[in-house]
Amino acid sequence: MSDICSQLTIEAATFHLPMWTEWGVRDVGHLVHSLGCTFLTAAGRDLGFAAVSEVPAPREGPLEHVEEDVRSDSVWFNRTTRRVALVAEFERYAGKQKDLRPKVQTLLLAQQRWACEDAILLLAYWSVGFVTLPDHDSLRSIVRGGFSAMGGVRVPGNPKARLMF
Repeated sequence: MSDICSQLTIEAATFHLPMWTEWGVRDVGHLVHSLGCTFLTAAGRDLGFAAVSEVPAPREGPLEHVEEDVRSDSVWFNRTTRRVALVAEFERYAGKQKDLRPKVQTLLLAQQRWACEDAILLLAYWSVGFVTLPDHDSLRSIVRGGFSAMGGVRVPGNPKARLMF
């Protein structure tokens, strides 16, 4: 986990995307989101993973009919085991907890569809200006306890899951 944190720095972001950190970009449309997804995928590759952006989790197993596609912003595959090692979402946060809850649910559902209960779940978020930090413990409780998806299907929690912010 410390290797991951060592790659998610302003220096790494500047190396990969100077337009994001030095040149300046306007926060229009999905531009900041695209840059964030690109950075997360580049960081995974720097760490030796086969990292992919916007990858759908397989629709198989007991949760195949929950929701439609579950597309993660970045997924890192271990080259040796060929298993998912990290699933990431990058999201705007305007100070409302309800904005991040669906992203944590998506991370948990993706983890289960990939059948990788030991994969790290990463929720990276940004804000415009200062906002109150989200309640990380409340978000972790979604991962530990699960949630009810649309249609009333229960997505079980994973008490062993590691959710990073």
